[in-house]
Amino acid sequence: MTIVTGTVDANRDYDRPVEAAFAAWSDEQAQRIWGDPGEGWSMTFDAFRFAVGQTDICRFGPDGGREYLNENRYLAIEPGRRIVYATSLASGGRLSFAGTVAITFETKAGGSRLRLIEHGLYFDGQDDVEGHRSGWEAMLDALGNYLRR
Repeated sequence: MTIVTGTVDANRDYDRPVEAAFAAWSDEQAQRIWGDPGEGWSMTFDAFRFAVGQTDICRFGPDGGREYLNENRYLAIEPGRRIVYATSLASGGRLSFAGTVAITFETKAGGSRLRLIEHGLYFDGQDDVEGHRSGWEAMLDALGNYLRR
């Protein structure tokens, strides 16, 4: 059994106010749009409960392929400022990742700045920080596209 640690630290500037960027995280329908993993993949929420002490449960994966279960339990929510949650990822009943995510929002000239920090544990070579970095980069780009609509 191996455990590897890793951190993703990503920043994005958006030409929309903090309130719009925060709302995109806090609304299930918005997350269904910008969080969609793309063609050939599916994503569904078993539960979406954006409140401190509550848990989101999301299933996603390639159509006809391996399904992933992502659970996020909210630890802190400060509207327009910060979201912090504990997170895990499993597939086939095996835990592949566990960690924390902190997202901060700041007003900047002409819009907002988002910073996402994910610190995690990757189990038994099933997952890795580079895969998470790549996934987050794509999702933050998709969030930007969503906010421009």
